[in-house]
Parts: sequence; C-alpha cells; structure tokens
Amino acid sequence: MTIDPHTLEIVPDLAESVRAESALVHVATLRRDLTFSDGTPLHARDVVATFEGLADPALGSVYARNYARLRSVVALDDRTVRFELDAPHATFLTDLEVPVVRAEDAHRRLAWRERPPIGAGPYVLGDANARHVTLEANPRWHGGVARHPRVQLDVVRDDNTRALRLLGGRADAALNAVPPLLLPLFEDDERFEVRAAPGIGTTYLGFHTERVPLQVRQAIAHAIDRAALVETKLGGRAALAESWIPRDHWADAGLEPTPHDADAARGFLREQRPDRPLLLRVSADRFRVSIARAIAAMLREVGVTVDVRPSEPGTLIADLNEGRFDLCLLQVPEVIEPHVLSWFFASDRVPGVGNGGANRWRLRDPALDALLERGRTASDRADRVAIYHDAQRRLRELLPVLPLWQEESVLVVRRGLALDVPRDGRLGVLAR
Repeated sequence: MTIDPHTLEIVPDLAESVRAESALVHVATLRRDLTFSDGTPLHARDVVATFEGLADPALGSVYARNYARLRSVVALDDRTVRFELDAPHATFLTDLEVPVVRAEDAHRRLAWRERPPIGAGPYVLGDANARHVTLEANPRWHGGVARHPRVQLDVVRDDNTRALRLLGGRADAALNAVPPLLLPLFEDDERFEVRAAPGIGTTYLGFHTERVPLQVRQAIAHAIDRAALVETKLGGRAALAESWIPRDHWADAGLEPTPHDADAARGFLREQRPDRPLLLRVSADRFRVSIARAIAAMLREVGVTVDVRPSEPGTLIADLNEGRFDLCLLQVPEVIEPHVLSWFFASDRVPGVGNGGANRWRLRDPALDALLERGRTASDRADRVAIYHDAQRRLRELLPVLPLWQEESVLVVRRGLALDVPRDGRLGVLAR
C-alpha cells in the first residue's frame, strides 16, 4: 500500500486489493505480472519473506516492534498473501506501506553503497554519496514509465547556497528547501514558479512536563502570538494549528487555536511563575533559531525569561531524550495515521533503556493511554474519528506540546516543469 500525496488516504500500490476477512485476518491480492527491477518475478513468497524479515530479531530492523503483532504471514498462491494478527489493529493497512524486497534479501542487511538494492518501485538507485543521490527509472515498474526518467537529488545544507544554485541554473526544483524569506526571489523571476499545497507537518513547542508546570505551559500558550510569527517569519505560508492532525484530515477535531492574550498569560503566572530562566532547545538552523528567539522575546514580555540554545540535530535529540531541556522548538513532519500519536504521547513511549518512543515530554496519563489504545483497535472509521477527537481534546488539556502552525508544502520549480506539490512532502510525485 502507499499514501496518496494529495488526499492522504492509504491506497493500493503493489497490491490490487486488500480485504479484511475478520478483525484478525486480512488477505492481499497482488497485481498481475509484477517484477523486481532486475526482472525477477515478484511473488507472494517475496511479500511473506519481507514481513518475516522485518520481525526477525537477527536483522534488527527499527520497525520490528511494529510487525511483532503478526501471528502469521502465508502465501496462499503466487498472488495472494494471508496476514493474521494477534489482536485487532486498526492501522494495519498503513503498516503495509513498506517496500517489498526479494525473498533472498529479506533477512540480510544490504550493502546498498556497493550495489543498488533490488526493489519494485519506480526508480533504481544509481550513484549515491554524501553529496548527491541519482535515481534511474525502473523500466519494469508496474506504474509504467516514470514521469521524470532520471533524477539527481543534491544535498545542499545552506539556505543561501540552495537558492543560488536554483537561480544559477544548477538545479530545477526545491521542495520545502527554500526558506520563506528567500521565496520573493523566485516569485519575481519569470523563470520560476512557486507552487504550494496545505502542509501536514506541524511546528510545535514541546514542554518537559515534570519541570514546567501546567499553569506555566498555559501562560506560554497565551503569550505566543502565532499569527504574527506566521506573517513575519513565514510570509503567511502556514495555517495556525491546535493539533498535530492536519486540517481536513478525517481525524481532525477542528479545535480552534489558543488565542494570543498577554493579560491571560500574566494571570496564569500570578499563581505560579518560573523561578529561573527556562532553557529552550532548538536546531542550529538559522531560520528556526530566529523563530525561537522571537518566541523568547514574546515570553519575556509577560515575565518569563528564556535562554535559547541551538544544537546540531544529533546532539539536540540526544539531549531531549535525556530530558536536558525545559522547552523545545521542533517539527513533526507528518501525521497521516493518527495512531502515530501514541509514539509521542503514550506513557510507555518515554525514551529510556529498553523503550522505543518519542514521549520526550515525560507525559503519563492513563486516560489518554486508554484513548490511544482504543483508537488502535477500533475497526469502524466513525468510532476512530470520535476517539481521536477525544484524544486531541485531552492533549489540549494536558498541554505536553503546543502546536503552533502547519507550514505549506512549497515547491520552487523551473517554469514548465511537470511536478505536482505533494501535501505529504514526499518525492513520489517525481514518478507519477
């Protein structure tokens, strides 16, 4: 299965169809005449081996826990695969969004830098190093000929250099890679188009809930003028958010953002005020640092002192996992399947020895845990909608994170180049 880049719904890819025989049993039928990029036929046994490999402790896949719930995966014939779960799991179709590999490759790590991996997608990996990746169209792809038969993806870490490469004719497109302050260069240049679609990634302020009391978190929520930040920092290219679930997603509760109200913020702080400066962690990206400093200035206006500390991504995430922060400015790239909320907010997802998860806020709430578990097991869409609406309202009450806005997915592209803007920010639109 795969995600439609515009509707965000899960749709068939290598599968022709997937049907639920019961809450525990799903049967997938593959498309006819599928092959891998080397011409090897793609059969149900390859699918079985792929999922067995993902769950194999010897392989050590980071996704192993996701597929431990599979009781069995069986090939009924060359085109039919039967999946049996150990318990109902509503997100199972989303779990099928995984590349299928040849059976002989499923239980071993691939030295992809030495030779291209064999897959069944629209492209084959060509040259790859720290500076660029080359993709060549897979002539055996079931979707036909890729829209762009050869693609080179260049890694350029500096915003200004990225823009100069585009302007100098050394690149054709940049997806979510040109900061808002530089977009006017391309809007005023007839050689380029700036295309946009509503984004699904959320910029948010995270709180260490054991160090920053709820009343202080509520004060901060009122003190930040999100609309002003969107207008001045993002050029208006974002929608205010009160949840990580994207607007118009089937699970969106439609919550209204907390209004900017400095007097309300000061009211919360009368009863409980930080007795020390709060440490705000942020990536070393200059644009994100500028946002963090603007937030610090807004909090200073209501009497909260904030020290902004930028760090490289690896250091930042390690320190957050260890709890070395009070506030953090981060982005969650996508929430397509709302069950992903459990990864960030369930009590058993606090980072630590033996724990996989990103509940860096140290949030522990049995009521929210129960909602997230019900959302995982409920099979009816209407039931899941109601459950996740309640979960979003509960998160707003607990305030482990403050969603700020969802930035548009912005594509700067040479005029006339056929390339759609994916809401999910992925590069599948290069092929279709």
